[in-house]
Amino acid sequence: MQEDRGRRMIRIVFQTISSALYWILHALKRFVQSVFFTVFLLFMPVIALFSGAWAGILQGIWESLPEVYAADLSPALTTRIYDRNWELLDTVADMTSRLNLVRIEDLPEHIPNAFVAIEDERFYSHFGIDPIRIVGVILQNLQKGSLTAGASTITQQLIRNIYLSPEKNFTRKIREMILAMRMEYRFTKREILEMYLNTVFFGQSYFGIESAAYNYFSKTTRDLTIAEVSVLASMMKAPNRYNPLTNPDLSRRRQRIVLAKMLELGMINRREYEDSIREQIVIRQPVEKRKAIAGKAPYFVEHVKKELVEILGYRKVYEGGLRVLTTLDFQLQSIAREIFLTAPLFQTYPLEQFPDLSGAFVVRDVTTGEVLSMIGGRSFESSQFNRVTQARRQVGSSIKPILYAAALENGVPANMVLNDVPIVYRMEQLNQEWSPQNYGGRYHGPSLLRTALEHSYNVTAVQLIEKIGVAKVVEMARKLGITVPFQNNRTIALGSTEILPMEMVSAFSVFANQGIYVKPVSILRVEDPGGIVLYEARHQEFEAMAEESAYQLYDMLRTVVNRGSGRRAKVDGLDVAGKTGTNQDYIDAWFVGLTPKIAVAVTFGFNDRISLGKKASSSFVAAPVVGEFLKSVKEKIPGYFGGYEVVKPKNIETSHICSDSGMLAGTGCKTRILENFKKGKEPKILCPIHHPLALLEGN
Repeated sequence: MQEDRGRRMIRIVFQTISSALYWILHALKRFVQSVFFTVFLLFMPVIALFSGAWAGILQGIWESLPEVYAADLSPALTTRIYDRNWELLDTVADMTSRLNLVRIEDLPEHIPNAFVAIEDERFYSHFGIDPIRIVGVILQNLQKGSLTAGASTITQQLIRNIYLSPEKNFTRKIREMILAMRMEYRFTKREILEMYLNTVFFGQSYFGIESAAYNYFSKTTRDLTIAEVSVLASMMKAPNRYNPLTNPDLSRRRQRIVLAKMLELGMINRREYEDSIREQIVIRQPVEKRKAIAGKAPYFVEHVKKELVEILGYRKVYEGGLRVLTTLDFQLQSIAREIFLTAPLFQTYPLEQFPDLSGAFVVRDVTTGEVLSMIGGRSFESSQFNRVTQARRQVGSSIKPILYAAALENGVPANMVLNDVPIVYRMEQLNQEWSPQNYGGRYHGPSLLRTALEHSYNVTAVQLIEKIGVAKVVEMARKLGITVPFQNNRTIALGSTEILPMEMVSAFSVFANQGIYVKPVSILRVEDPGGIVLYEARHQEFEAMAEESAYQLYDMLRTVVNRGSGRRAKVDGLDVAGKTGTNQDYIDAWFVGLTPKIAVAVTFGFNDRISLGKKASSSFVAAPVVGEFLKSVKEKIPGYFGGYEVVKPKNIETSHICSDSGMLAGTGCKTRILENFKKGKEPKILCPIHHPLALLEGN
């Protein structure tokens, strides 16, 4: 038997080399005829020197390789995920408890066919690596100018899953290729395919085709249709990205590619292809699974699992018996969950009748970036799609603090007066006119920056972006950690951009953190079973804006909460700032709140982006939820907010100014406002509106 495999191996290698030799010689002929051949001759000594060095490196790699055996499916250790106070949130069960091993001969033929078609169409003819594919991928990557395609065979993927660590480098790739050839020599193609299908990762903590069939479709592999198998095969490129639970549209598009490839290779006929395209994919998770997943902070736990896999690889996470200390504060999470799920909007639209209405709630520490609470939707049992980290929604007026930050950073004084009156703009790109409207259709005439932000005037926001330019606002957004694309027009001043809640809460945190942006963190430390630290968080931070500008803006946002559009988020005895955000037709409602210690973002909206209803303004829908949360934390965790404050920078001076003119207020001014100015930028002139003689007197 071993001799037959050896002969087969030699025959496959010979055929592959023969087919490749023609193309190599053809390319060599063209190379000799080119000017590059002369250059090649000149560099021959250097090439020879490096060849010797590479031979030594390859020998070292070869000697360090493990022996290839059948996939080790013995029981593994359980990984445990904890909150920041070592309260257990979830366990990542060992690999063998999550899969049922299947024999290749018991599988319908369309199962191995689907995986071979999309992952490795020359699987039955190569010797562990596919030289033809390697050459094709190299040419493709050179053409695109980046590493966008891979050339791993099914055997290489199996080797990677069983033996190798997740880091990506040249040495690991060489090890992978050598081990793949060793495996091909030791095992038959069917044995390799069986091991692959029993160990491959399908997202959601599922390993193996039988486990995936059960957990996605409540079926055994014998009952899977061609359409369902193609969905599972489509996940191999990126299990989380093409997950039919969380990204059904992407999954569907990738599934069509799998079916087309199966048709092209003759693995299915035209009728089977068309029937599979028409078949509606229905995800049916087992009842016990749906009940089990609604545990402690499920959205956060799944988010952490994805991060862990990116850092340490699948096998270490799901088999390594790790202890994972996260940033989550379960006490805060419990309060957030209670407040969020009993929000008035959810009472108006009960889950049983309106399952499409959902939202997101996230809390983070403003100075460390640590995520303290995360609720990615209304019901994890109904949908595992995490709206905190995956759902981009139009932010409406909650974008305005970013616009104002850009203005303050680019020389706009805090006492600038904008004229809130009807105005018409010509939108050249759309070849039409546009007139921004305020909420309620009213206009307010001359308005200070603080007043305009307090009441969320739209016209003044557009005037401000006209003054500083769209590019400055986008630049500011990038500094605040917002990565989404922006339109190149004035409408971004009113929140036409779709942004993630995680990015919004992190951007606002800068205003309470002396202008410093800190990247959000979910994992504090990971230890192996022996207590050795495998990973420890490193807080990444940089200065996004001047601390003076950040303080000015935070104080303006205090006014929004104290007496403006966000007043329903006000909590007695607590320093709260924030901004509401309602987009056109009341499709989304946002509120992002700030305290000196934590930042909170909440958003509501239907998945299919229909209106929440008339008068469903964020002032009434979103702001009260944040207010209730902060109030509940203050009451249930005494002293939680104690000892934290947003400190006024030394270079900030305060002056009383007139709300009408923006100049120094005098005894004749009806409304006096205490405003913050960067030292040297405070007004020197007495209000000329209420003290007209002041100009003549030399002020």
